[in-house]
Amino acid sequence: MTLTRRDAQPSDAARITQLYAAYDAVEFGYQELELDDVERMLAIEGSNRCIVEDADRLLGYADVGRSGEVETLVDPAYAGARELQAELIEWVIEHARARGLTRVEHWAGTGAEGAGALLTAAGFDHARSMWRLRRSVTEALPEPRWPAGVALRAFDPERDARVVWQVVQTSFAGSYGSHQRPYDEWALFALGEGRDVICSVEHGEIVGIAAVGARNGEGHVGQLAVVPAARGRGLATALLHEAFRRDAGAGLEATTLEVDGENDTARRLYEKAGMAVDREYRRWERDV
Repeated sequence: MTLTRRDAQPSDAARITQLYAAYDAVEFGYQELELDDVERMLAIEGSNRCIVEDADRLLGYADVGRSGEVETLVDPAYAGARELQAELIEWVIEHARARGLTRVEHWAGTGAEGAGALLTAAGFDHARSMWRLRRSVTEALPEPRWPAGVALRAFDPERDARVVWQVVQTSFAGSYGSHQRPYDEWALFALGEGRDVICSVEHGEIVGIAAVGARNGEGHVGQLAVVPAARGRGLATALLHEAFRRDAGAGLEATTLEVDGENDTARRLYEKAGMAVDREYRRWERDV
């Protein structure tokens, strides 16, 4: 079999989504990305992307982002899948080095025969875990209890989008593993069809947000952010309860989110709100 390699194009989105579905089912236990996620990803400028294919099918995909985030995935049904993924891991290291990046990060599942073993062989270390939490929203839900002086305001993209982006950047600045995203890149994933932002305001200013949208048939909180001056008053819990309420109203069965494995404060907040760990992702890093 002769394999060909070329740059990935936006027109490859559907085939890459199918590849993600097959790979993620083995690596993570469920499909992580849908077609619109992949289309948004391919629209981000400044990444190096490669696909590997034979005459009939897409066998592998690799991506090097400008922040050092890298990704490799292969068709698990391909007989040479592990060898191909090892080759793609070397490809992302080489391209990251050529771009002048000093460190790269790659996510993987927890299986002993998964990508983690290949990343170890390529010099990566398991640096961090990320927990995915989930809560059913089909039973009775608590009403959000907003702090005194705080109210909800409908999200208006024209008025609020850049303010929300700044709230997110400020809230996560300095957090382990977070990246300062340019507005256009953040907006690709946080805004658009099927996505909304729950905005809480005080004295006319946005002080907390939850960026929400459906993912694989369930509600998902992509970002939950409260500005430092408004913390410690129950606002994050109220935003989360509002997300539960909206997902239930939309007929969804559950709400999910991800949290840094060492952010015990946030995890306790989510668990107190009725969420429970559903799965673990592992973040692998190495210098290049």
